[in-house]
Amino acid sequence: MALQHIRLDHRQPEARFAGNSMPRLEFRQALFRTPRTDWQQRLYRAALVVTTIAHGLDGRHLVVDHQPLRFSLLYNNTWPEPVFREINRWPYKPVELRENAPVTHWSVELRLRELRLGPEEWVELIFLG
Repeated sequence: MALQHIRLDHRQPEARFAGNSMPRLEFRQALFRTPRTDWQQRLYRAALVVTTIAHGLDGRHLVVDHQPLRFSLLYNNTWPEPVFREINRWPYKPVELRENAPVTHWSVELRLRELRLGPEEWVELIFLG
């Protein structure tokens, strides 16, 4: 597993990855960059949605799994700024599949839910995967 760093903004609201082995993700850090002061209210309902897809023969999807990782699990109302340096409450669960399933490759999509980013805003994520 390698350390990954991605940035989601209003021009690029999602990130996609593909590979030959089942993805295992460990989120380490997150940052929400915004000039606005109401960041706690905006992040309360927001989530990072991780979609994992197992691709089979003939382009079929054997499994499509959506896991919402809520930002509200990372802070409370006394948190000073939207920087989360030690994430331990975003447990990604690998997809369950039978052992001999004909998986040709895997893909992962990361996107924000219920958080519209303005031109001066972005979310940065650091994870092992």
